[in-house]
Amino acid sequence: MTQQPFLLAVVGGSASGKTRLAHALADHFSSHDAYVIPEDDYYVDAGNQPGFSASEFNFDEPAAKDHDLLADHLAALRQGRIVEAPQYDFTTHCRCDATVARAPAAVMIVEGLHLLASPQLAAQFDLTIFVDACDTTRLTRRIQRDVAERGRTEAFARQQFEQIVRPMHDLYVEPQREAADLVVENMGAPDFDALARPVVERVALAPQPLLKR
Repeated sequence: MTQQPFLLAVVGGSASGKTRLAHALADHFSSHDAYVIPEDDYYVDAGNQPGFSASEFNFDEPAAKDHDLLADHLAALRQGRIVEAPQYDFTTHCRCDATVARAPAAVMIVEGLHLLASPQLAAQFDLTIFVDACDTTRLTRRIQRDVAERGRTEAFARQQFEQIVRPMHDLYVEPQREAADLVVENMGAPDFDALARPVVERVALAPQPLLKR
C-alpha cells in the first residue's frame, strides 16, 4: 500500500460498547480494508505466571497489557510491515500458541481500556475516541458477556466489577476521557451506526485524501 495507515483508537470502560463501535467503524471503512485490533489480545501471559490466581490478578490496570509490544506492532504496520499479533484465551488467561498475521491497511481501529494511558501508545493514533457509559449499564452488559462468552459465573462477574473493575475504571479509564479527541455516549439501547456517525465525520476532516472518497 502506498498510503500510511490511519490509526484510530476507541477507548472506554469495560462493556461500554467500544468493541461494537470499533467493528461498526471497520464496516463503514471496509472499502479501505479496515480492521479492528483488540487491545485485549495484548494481555500479558498471566495464566503462566507463578502463583497466578484469576480472582486476585488485576486485569483492569494498564500493567496487565503489553503496551510495548502493541506500540511496536503499530509502528511496524505504519511502516508497511506485517506483524505476528498475539491471541489471548480468556478461559485460561494465557496467550495462545498461535499468532495472527496482521498486514497494514488504510484504516486500522484499535479498541481497548487503556490505549491513552500510555504516552508511548497514545502517540501512535491519528484520532482517539472515548465511549462513555454509566456504571449500571456497563455492569449489566459485562455480566451478560462474561457469562455467555468467558466462562464466568454471574457472582464472579459482579464481584470482579465491584472490587476491581469499577475502582480501576475511576483510576485509569475515566481520566482518558479528557485526552480523547471525541467523546460519544452509549448509555441506552445502542445504535452503533448513529454512534459511528460523528467519528466518520471527524475522520473525513483528516488530511488523508483516501478517507474522503
